[in-house]
Amino acid sequence: MRGHRDDRPKNGTSVISISLPTSTVAEMGAALEDMGFVSRSELVRDALREFMREKRSVERLDGKVQGVMVLLYHHDASGRVSDVRHRHREVFRSFTHSDFDSRAASCCEVLLFSGEAKEVTAAYFELKGVRGVLETHIYVAPAV
Repeated sequence: MRGHRDDRPKNGTSVISISLPTSTVAEMGAALEDMGFVSRSELVRDALREFMREKRSVERLDGKVQGVMVLLYHHDASGRVSDVRHRHREVFRSFTHSDFDSRAASCCEVLLFSGEAKEVTAAYFELKGVRGVLETHIYVAPAV
């Protein structure tokens, strides 16, 4: 069919399309140069591999765990973040919130958690998926 793009996998790969803010595309261009990536695709593949490694690491948590989660998000996501925090109140022991830059509407939240790994993992993944959350980090205290 003329003009039809064939998206079937070739050599074990699939072609996908994503939309990104112009500023992110510009940052990708700088990373390509600075870090020696040969293409945007290779940069995205590397970032996704890191994302999946972190996901697997969190999924492997077992038993009772405790530690800290750090979130950076747009101010307009604060209600959604609060909703998740309240849904998982059995996991979150305390938190602190700071408005880093009122002009940029960026917030930081530090959440102390303690609970069963399954519940902590569910809360973390839910926070990670909240629209407007820019970064999520989890630090699990070593078992002693």
